[in-house]
Amino acid sequence: MAFHLETACRIALGLIFLGAAAIGIPHRLRADRAGGPVSPRNDPRWFWILMGIAGPPLTLACLAFLAQPRWVAFAQFELPAWIRLTGVPLAIAGLALFQWMFLHLGLNVTSTSMPRAQATLVTSGPYRWVRHPMYSSVILLVAAASLLTANLIVALGGTAMFALLIARSRLEEQRLMEKFGDAYRGYQQRTGRVLPRLLG
Repeated sequence: MAFHLETACRIALGLIFLGAAAIGIPHRLRADRAGGPVSPRNDPRWFWILMGIAGPPLTLACLAFLAQPRWVAFAQFELPAWIRLTGVPLAIAGLALFQWMFLHLGLNVTSTSMPRAQATLVTSGPYRWVRHPMYSSVILLVAAASLLTANLIVALGGTAMFALLIARSRLEEQRLMEKFGDAYRGYQQRTGRVLPRLLG
């Protein structure tokens, strides 16, 4: 049977969505059952407004690609097949990091920048090297989806959402400093935000 690039990329993109949902949803539900949901109102209004602008086009472009790639062909850019398929190992790495992160974050996870009242400072697993491994996994999955779809809407929308998460992480770190004090300041000095520190 002949290899069909678009079909392979659609299958891979679908597995990214299924994998991320299968990993993330149970952990979030378990954390909310244990500690109660954390209101999204804890985040600045600008964050959710801009997410509401960037998110739907990205989601719709991905769904359209899954259903019928020609529906979003107007936003496609040319990439060699082998480059598009590098999205597969990137997706595997992103999902593996996503799972590893949740295993160590446990019941501390929230959808907002506000830590839970009973939160503990996690410094194990991927948190040993980076303070926001969830965002590290996001950029891997955004890169994977952008390569697999070769679609400008997906690439720009995913990049915008990642940038918003990084902007919000400043507030998140401020709140973590308020909660954990010097322990978090010391942790900041020896770790990177989304990439490991190369020096020091």
